[in-house]
Amino acid sequence: WIAHFASGLVAKPFAPRVSLAVLAFAGPMPDALFFVLQFFGIESFNLAESIARQGGCFPYTNDYPLSHSLAGMLICDLIGVILAVLYKSFARVPASLTDMLAITATSTSHFLLEWPSHRHGKGHHTKITPGDNAAYGAGLFDYPLATFATENVIFFAGLWVYMTFAPAACKAGMQQHPSLLKIVSAVMVAQQAQFCVPSAPTRESRWVHAPLFLSLILGSCCLLGMLDGQTRSLGLQEPRSHEKEK
Repeated sequence: WIAHFASGLVAKPFAPRVSLAVLAFAGPMPDALFFVLQFFGIESFNLAESIARQGGCFPYTNDYPLSHSLAGMLICDLIGVILAVLYKSFARVPASLTDMLAITATSTSHFLLEWPSHRHGKGHHTKITPGDNAAYGAGLFDYPLATFATENVIFFAGLWVYMTFAPAACKAGMQQHPSLLKIVSAVMVAQQAQFCVPSAPTRESRWVHAPLFLSLILGSCCLLGMLDGQTRSLGLQEPRSHEKEK
């Protein structure tokens, strides 16, 4: 869960002009897309009480061949590149090729993190192509404590990369609000702890659980975006601020 935000933190030093909120969203974007698609019945999000009884975290069986297949993620990346090219044509501060590659790589990283965590077999469709009969997963979700530890290690490793290698101008939010980093860290740890609890608040996954998860994704992106102080614009920084750092 929170590990998906780590890729955006790692990408920030390579794309310092891109808002951290945008980079943070690129990692869990397939999840956000899934929660939207399931509203329209294109994909399905189903509570599995049998998994909850066994003590596994994220007790759901999902059918999401479009948003969670590698091919589907690459298509999303292609759409993102097209949008970035269009944005580049009109933006006051054009996005560079490096910016677009950083966003694309961040989104593609989602599949690499899904493979070890998701359960193998029917109802846990992490596939190569939407029509693939084989569903992959190492089943880390069956071990909540291991999942909690692994996700936190990955997230805080990404945060360390951001704190260590991103230009100082990319940390304006923290400079203005010194306690912001502690707040972000606490929210992320609490969020992952909730994710690893082998239960669900209700049985209504489509209209209750999905909106809650989607809200967590969007809220987390905005919160992370506050670190670099670009949440309001959600766009690109003026390159001058980074030239001063050199």
